[in-house]
Amino acid sequence: MSTNVFAANQTIISNMAIGEYTEEGSTVVQVSRSNLVQTTILPVYSFQLTADNNKNVVAGQTVYLPHTLTNNGNFADQFNLSSSSLVGDNFNLTGLAIYLDANRDGLPDSSTPITSYALEAGQSVGLVLGGVVPSTATAGQVARALITSNSTNGGQSAANTDAVTVTNQSALVVRKKFSVTETTTGSAVTIRIDYHNYGTVTGNVTLADTLSTDLDYLAGSENWNGTAVNPATGSNDPVGINYSVTNDIVTAVITSVPANTSGFIEFRATVVRATAGNITNVVNISLDHDNSTSTANTTDQTNIASLRVEPIYDVEINASSSSASASAVDNVLTAAGVSQGGVINFNNYVWNTGNTTDRYNLTIANNTFPAGSIVEFYRADGVTPLLDSNGDGIPDTGSIAPNQNLAIVVKVRLPSDYAVSTSETYSITPQAQSINESAVVDTVEDRSSLNAITSTQLVDLYNSPETTANGTGNGNVANAGSAWKTLTTNTSGTDAGSTVVFPLTVKHTGTPTEYLLSADADQNFAQSNLPEGVDSVRFYQSADASCTTLGAEIGKTRYLNDGETQTVCAVVEISPNAETSTVPVYFRASSTSVTSIDGTTNPGFDTILNQIAITSVASVAEVEFMPDLSGQVAPQGTIIYSHLLVNHSDTALDSTHDFVINNSNPDFKADLYLDSNGNGQFDSADTYIDSIADLPGGVLAANSEVRLFVRVENTAANNLAQTNTTTVNLVDASNVVIDQVVDLTTVNNQQLILTKLQGLDANCDGTVEGAYTSNTLPIGKNTNGSEQCVQYRVTLTNQSATPLNSAFTFRDQTPAYTVLSHAPSCASCSSISSTTAVGSAGNVSGTLSSVASGQSYEFSFGVRYVAE
Repeated sequence: MSTNVFAANQTIISNMAIGEYTEEGSTVVQVSRSNLVQTTILPVYSFQLTADNNKNVVAGQTVYLPHTLTNNGNFADQFNLSSSSLVGDNFNLTGLAIYLDANRDGLPDSSTPITSYALEAGQSVGLVLGGVVPSTATAGQVARALITSNSTNGGQSAANTDAVTVTNQSALVVRKKFSVTETTTGSAVTIRIDYHNYGTVTGNVTLADTLSTDLDYLAGSENWNGTAVNPATGSNDPVGINYSVTNDIVTAVITSVPANTSGFIEFRATVVRATAGNITNVVNISLDHDNSTSTANTTDQTNIASLRVEPIYDVEINASSSSASASAVDNVLTAAGVSQGGVINFNNYVWNTGNTTDRYNLTIANNTFPAGSIVEFYRADGVTPLLDSNGDGIPDTGSIAPNQNLAIVVKVRLPSDYAVSTSETYSITPQAQSINESAVVDTVEDRSSLNAITSTQLVDLYNSPETTANGTGNGNVANAGSAWKTLTTNTSGTDAGSTVVFPLTVKHTGTPTEYLLSADADQNFAQSNLPEGVDSVRFYQSADASCTTLGAEIGKTRYLNDGETQTVCAVVEISPNAETSTVPVYFRASSTSVTSIDGTTNPGFDTILNQIAITSVASVAEVEFMPDLSGQVAPQGTIIYSHLLVNHSDTALDSTHDFVINNSNPDFKADLYLDSNGNGQFDSADTYIDSIADLPGGVLAANSEVRLFVRVENTAANNLAQTNTTTVNLVDASNVVIDQVVDLTTVNNQQLILTKLQGLDANCDGTVEGAYTSNTLPIGKNTNGSEQCVQYRVTLTNQSATPLNSAFTFRDQTPAYTVLSHAPSCASCSSISSTTAVGSAGNVSGTLSSVASGQSYEFSFGVRYVAE
C-alpha cells in the first residue's frame, strides 16, 4: 500500500496576506492582515490497471494471472471489477473469476471471488484473474479473457487482456513472494521463488532477479529446495543448478525441471529503504520449453511481489537549526526579557524524525506567563501566521519531509496593563503533535522574563460598593489569582438570554481627565475579545452604588477632578446558547489624554478581574459564520469586513432567522450587506440586510453559502487608539444565537486596507480565466492530467487623508498543497524579495518605500496545485 499523501476531497486551503509598516514618529511595527481567501481542492479520480498477460498452459491446468490496481487520484474511490471471455479465440477458460492477492504472491488469498474493492488515494492492491483450461483443449489453441475495473466516483474504466496458449511442451509457472508484507528499515526478509512445470516435457530455465535498490543481498542462508547453494560465481553448487549473485542480481540456472514437478529457491535481503513506501520486484524468466537449442527460449515475468516499509511517525521540536537534537541545551531556549506590553519571539524548529512526510499540530502544553498573554505561531519571518492545513481548527506546520525541519516563531505578547515590581521569569511549552499519529508528541521549553517598571498610575478601578478586598489599589487586578466577584445567571436557549450587572467605581488622582471603559476576556485589550458565552458588555450611568437603576448608556466616564469618583454599571449580556461554564471578565478604565504623574508616556489605567457562572442548555445549529477579522480606520473612517455564512446542514435556514449587530463602542456604527452580485467585493450593487428573509428566496439553502459584508464606520473626530468590537449574531425565532462573527476595529492615523483576491489560471500561463474574486475557488487537475494554477492579487489602499511616509512590506506565502508558479510582481515596489524558487514552496514579499494618501498598490504572484 502506497504512503503517498494527497489533499483530500473538498479540502479548504486558507490563505491571507500580511502587511508590515511603522507609523510616522513610531518605532512600533504594525501588522495588517488581508481578508481570508479559500481554495477548494476538487477530487481527481484516476487509476491504473496493469498488466496484460501471455502465458503457456496445459489442458486441465488452473491458471492465475496477476494484475495490480492502483488509485492514482487524490481521493478514495471504489472500483467495480468484472471478468469476461473474449470472442474470436479457440476456447474459453471455465470458472473465470477475480480474486484478491493482498500479499502479492500471485495466488488468491481465499477461494471467494471479489467484484469490487476500495482504495485510498495512492494505494494499490494485487488481483489475480483465475480460470481453468478445459481438458479438451489442444496444443496451439488460444483463450483470451478480459479483466475490467470501473471507477465508481470518477466514471473511468480500464481493462487488461490476458491470453493463454495451450502447449504440449514445458509449461512453467514461476511466482515470487516476500516472507512478510510489511517491515521496517534495517530488517532482514526472506525472498522465495516457487516454480512448477505443468507440462509434459522437461525444461531448463534461467531465473534473474534484479533486487530493488531498497534491498541489499544478505548471504548465508540461500538454498534450493532446502539444499544450500553458493552465491559466488563459479563455485560448486548442487547438481542441477548454477546459482550466483553479482551486484544484487540473483541468477539461477536450473538445468532440469521435469514434467509435473515443482521446486523453490530462497535467499535473504536487508531492507535499506530509509523512507516509508512500497518495494516491488519481479523475476525475469527465460525457459527452454522444448529442450532444444534450435528454437528460441520463451520469456516471461513473475507476479509483482511487494513489500511495504511501514511508516514511522516521530517528531522533535527544539531550539536548534542544525540538528534534531533532544539534548537539554536544545530543549530549553531563553530570550531576553521585555517590559509590560512587550513582545517576545522564540525561534523554535519542528523536525520530522520519522520516515514519512508528516504534519504537526502546534499547541501550548504549559504556560506560566501572566493571564492575558497572547501566544501565536508564525513562520520564520515572525509575521506570517501558521494556519490550519487539515481542517481540525489547530494551526499546524504543513507537510514536512523526513529529516527536514520547519523554522517557526512562537510569539508571546504580554498584557499592556500587567506590571511587576521585581523582574520575574516565565516559561511556555510549545508542543508539536503528529497529525497522522496523535501519540507522537514532543515539547520545547521557552523562557523569558518580565522586567520591572515603576510608574505612578492615575486611576483605581474597583467593585462597588467598596469592601476591604474588592480590587482597590491600582494594579490590584486579581484576588490572589482569583476573581474579585462572581455573579451567576441562567439561560435556557429558548429566550433572549440574560444579563448580569457589575457596579464599578472609577477613582481618579491628578489632572482632570476622562476614562474609556472596556471589557475583555483575557486582559489583552490590544486585541479585544469578549468572554465565551457573552454577547455584549455595555456601560451605563447609575444614581447609586449598587446599580439598581440604570441611566444613559456611556462608553467613558465624565471628566473627573483630582480625588473624584464615578460609579458606572457594566451590563453583561449572556448568549442564549452559552454553555454551562464559569468565564472570566476583565474590566478596564484607561485615559488616552493624560500621561502618568511621573511624566512617562504611558496612559493611566487600571484593571480588575471578575467572573460569571453560567448555567445553560443551549444548542448550536449546523451553521458556520466566519472568520473573525480585525482592521484599522482613521478617525471618522469606514472599513469593510468580508465574511462567509455557510449552511452545512441538509435543511434550509428559514426566514425566521435574523442578524443582530452590537458595537462595544458608541463612537462606531455597523451595517450588514449581501454580496448581491457575487463578485466578492463590496460595491453599490450590494444590498442592506438584517434577516435571512432578505436573501434571495428568503432562505439560505441547504449546503450553500453566501458572502456578507460588515460595514463599520467610526463617527468620532478625535479618538486615536480607541477600539471597537462589532459582534454580528445570527439568531433564530427564539433569539437563540446560532453563530456569530466578531470584528475588531482600531482607530489609527492611517487607514490602510489590505485585500486579497484570487483567480483560476487553469493552464498556468499567468493569465486568469475569468475575473479575480475573494470567493471560494475550486482547483484541481485538467483533463490531460496537468495541475492547475491560482493567481493571487494583493491590494493595499490608503483610505486616510495622510500618507504613510515609511516603508510598507507585503508578505505572503504559498499555501498548503501548492508551489510557486509565477514569481512575485509589484510595479510600485522599491524591492521584491522571494526566498522561494519557482516550483518550490515558501515565502514571497515586496516593499513600498511610501504609501500615498488615496492610492492603491498591487502585489501579485501565482501558485500551482500539487499532490504530494
